[in-house]
This record gives sequence, C-alpha cells and structure tokens, in this order.
Amino acid sequence: MVPHIPFLHALAVGACITPTDPVLSNSIVKGKFADKNIPKELQKIIIAESGANDGLGYPFLFFALYLTKYTGEGGAGQSGGARLAMGLWFGETWGYTILLSILYGAAVGWIAKELLHWAEERKFVDRESFLVFAITLAVRRQTLASEFPAEFLKTLDDSLQPTIDMLLNLSVFMWYGAVCPWAMFLRNGVIPINRLVFLGVLILLFRRLPVVYAMHYNIEQIEEKRQALFVGFFGPIGVSAIFYLYIGLEFLQQINVDGKLRGDAARLEEVMVVVVWFLVICSIVSSHMGEVLYKTDSHAIQRLFMA
Repeated sequence: MVPHIPFLHALAVGACITPTDPVLSNSIVKGKFADKNIPKELQKIIIAESGANDGLGYPFLFFALYLTKYTGEGGAGQSGGARLAMGLWFGETWGYTILLSILYGAAVGWIAKELLHWAEERKFVDRESFLVFAITLAVRRQTLASEFPAEFLKTLDDSLQPTIDMLLNLSVFMWYGAVCPWAMFLRNGVIPINRLVFLGVLILLFRRLPVVYAMHYNIEQIEEKRQALFVGFFGPIGVSAIFYLYIGLEFLQQINVDGKLRGDAARLEEVMVVVVWFLVICSIVSSHMGEVLYKTDSHAIQRLFMA
C-alpha cells in the first residue's frame, strides 16, 4: 500500500504498530461497558496480553534501524556493514537495553516492595504517602502509574485505580490530539490519502483478527467465537507505537552524510510519522466504537458480545 517502500522500512513501521497498547486496552476493558458486557476472564487476558507484548517491538525496530543505518544506500557515511549492525543489535539492544532493563526493573521493584512492607508494618507510612510512593516509583522507572502500582492501590481503595487510569488516559488522548501531524495525512510524499485510509482498514482487519480467531480454541479464557472476534479486533495501537516512533526518529537523526540526513533515513522518517500516526488514530477511533454503540443501543451490544 505504501509505494516503493523497502523491506527494512516496512519492518520498522511494523515493529512500531505490532504491540498491543496497555493504556488503550485498559480504557476499553474497564468501566461500565466492560463490567456489563465483557467477562472478567476476558478482561484479564486482554490486559495481560497487552502488558506482556508491550516491549516486544523494540528488538524488531532496532533490527531494522541498525541494518538501515549500516547497509542502506551501500552504508554511505557509515562503516562496518551488516556485521557491525548485528553486533550492535545483539550487544546494545538485547544485552544492554533489554536484559539489563529487566534486571534493573526486577531489582528496584523487589527492593521497593520490601521497603514498603517494612515501613507499613512499623506504621511509618500513612495512607497518603502509600499512594504517592507507588506513583513516584512508577514515574521514576519511566512506566505508567496505571501498570506498576495497581496492586498497591487496590489494597487501599478500589476506586482509586480507575480514577488514576481515567486521568492518565485523558492526558494521553489530549496529547495525541495536540501533537498529531494531521496535515501530513493529506500532504506528504509517501502515500496518498486514499491508500492511507485503505491501509488503516486492512491493518485493523488483519493485524490480529485472523490469528486470534484461528487460535482461540487453544485459549481457555476465550469461550466462544464472538469473544474471539472481540479480542482479535480490540488490540489497540497507541502509546507503545508513538514511543517506538520517536525513539526511531531520534536514531535516524544520527544517519548523516556530509552533515545532512541521508536520503533513505529521511524517507523512512516521513513514512514512520505518517503511517504510524494515522494507524494510531484509526485504532483509537475503532477501539472505542463499541462503547459508543453500547451507549446508543445497549441491548444490541449485549447480544453481540454476550449471546
């Protein structure tokens, strides 16, 4: 659908949009609509799946970026070729960024848990500080407060977690609307708007739905075909995609020849910005269509998802 796009460029875009976003997933499977129409086990598996695969796009993104940097246009402006690209991919991406991050996160989380239990047993922490501790620790670890402190907040008040989720989701959506390059969807050198719209439809239909539907017999939480369709369709593209987009753009700025951005890097930048942002907007709109329909005709939605 994107004219004249090389395989590595397509891989970079695909790595951005593949992970299921935990923030948007949480907004879909929480609230009145979810409580009335989506079984609890189905809610849990959607949240668990989105949290588990949230980071899986990272190595695939940098696989494409490193090869683009060192082999694109004959490796102009760079030395080392594919061998250096693979060495950096294994060493920096897998060894340093991924494995050390896992060790760091596990260590910080365990130490924080032990310190909090120790302080709580001795009455050194009150209700307000308990909540602030969880939020500040989540921010310090550069994660969203809706993910890490969930169990902490539930021990205090079940109403706190949905409130914080709502505030975070609203902030994310407002930021999306403010920074989204709306004009580029119509005026760009990558893909015309008619192809872009058709691409959005194809991604929404074929990104998850066929695979989830084909495998739902092996997923015990999915009890029937309509639930498989629900899980397959509601796999939103969101915060993760934008995060990968911007770290990808930052990386591409390093690919220079004679002080100017190399041609293939400049084209990949434009492709990523236009395609990833457009697919994120499509996913947000389509993912919340169910709730809009529910508010319009709750009985029809109940028959669709719970029959």
